[in-house]
This record gives sequence, structure tokens and C-alpha cells, in this order.
Amino acid sequence: MKKLFHLFLLSIVSIVIFGCRVQDRPPKQNSPEPPPHDGVFVNGKDTLWMNGDGKTIRWHFEKAVPEIGQSGKGEYVFLYSHGKYRYDAAEYFRIIDTANGNAEYQFNIIPGAATPEAFTIIRNDLGHQEQLFKKVKGL
Repeated sequence: MKKLFHLFLLSIVSIVIFGCRVQDRPPKQNSPEPPPHDGVFVNGKDTLWMNGDGKTIRWHFEKAVPEIGQSGKGEYVFLYSHGKYRYDAAEYFRIIDTANGNAEYQFNIIPGAATPEAFTIIRNDLGHQEQLFKKVKGL
């Protein structure tokens, strides 16, 4: 009887541990995916050029960014947790410097606040400084 009780207890503990795992999935969106960013986005003296393919970027930051430097070109991706995701619900924005051995830097962004016309990155290398990039003109 004691063995049966331990087996029952072990079963319950297993169900709790394995059944209550956090699902690290992005939220479902009830709208069509927005178009890729297309144009020049500016924050003071910092500039991002995005050509509308959802991938290609050029950048210039007044203060150099760790890993990707002050200026360069490469690719970008918006992420939710560990995977690529639409920017209007993403948590991160990553720039990959394809000309520099695929060095990369990941910025936090404000989830749900990115639009085709603007998005805010958070520069943790500058003490968690928020920078709003607004579209100024198309390419």
C-alpha cells in the first residue's frame, strides 16, 4: 500500500512539473501582418535606412553600438523570445552586421508599440535609454 501511495504521489508531481511548463509562444494577432519598414527612420543624429524587404538595413549611430559599431550595413530581424516575429508584437530588434563577420546586437523594443511609421528601441549599452525612430521619407 505504501508503494502505491508513493507511485501515486510521484505521478501527481510529474503531472504538475511537466504539465505546467510555460509556453514561450508569441501572442496571436487578430490583424494582418503589417508591411515591412520602408524608408529612413531618424532619432536625433541616429539613422536607420530600411529598404522595405523586411531584411536589409544600413545604420549610423552617433554613439557606437557594441558589436556593430557606429555605421554599417547588414540585416535586421524583429523577434519574440527566440524566433523571428512580426514587428507590431515583437520584443526585440536585432541588427546583424553581415559585412563584419555577422556580428550582431540585440535591442529591446516596446512590445505592441511598433508601427510602419515608428518604433522605439532600448539602448541597454547607454543605461536603458529609449530611442524613438520615426520615418522621415521613403527610399
